[in-house]
Amino acid sequence: MIALTPVLAIVDESYDVEETTQPFGKRWGGEVMTLTQEHLAALQEGKVVAVDVMAEYVVFLRLQTESVKPQMP
Repeated sequence: MIALTPVLAIVDESYDVEETTQPFGKRWGGEVMTLTQEHLAALQEGKVVAVDVMAEYVVFLRLQTESVKPQMP
């Protein structure tokens, strides 16, 4: 697993969020969302993918197009 930030991580596979504390600690629910080639193409065109989460929240996905250097505290 490569942790990118406290709110975003790349993991090998989805996991049971109620049975494990990795990588964010205890959570009460989770969903698997799959991006298609159409979604990836839209992101590469500068569009944003809006994802409905549990009919309660919206997550907006966008593609980072330039390298971001880590900020020093």
